[in-house]
Amino acid sequence: MKRFIYFTEQGYCEAPNGKQVENFQVLGIENGETEDEARKALLANNSWIVENGFRQEKIWCRELK
Repeated sequence: MKRFIYFTEQGYCEAPNGKQVENFQVLGIENGETEDEARKALLANNSWIVENGFRQEKIWCRELK
């Protein structure tokens, strides 16, 4: 089984000093035989992704080796 990391440039993070920082956000890591299988698991296990308006076409994936 392969491991995939999913991330997006949508949104922002807050730095320790309280300032907004634009950067990539990790949405999760999931296992699957394929990227699509792991993406389905990611969305099924993390309903907050869709509930908070993250657009699926803006979610990128890379296999972890």
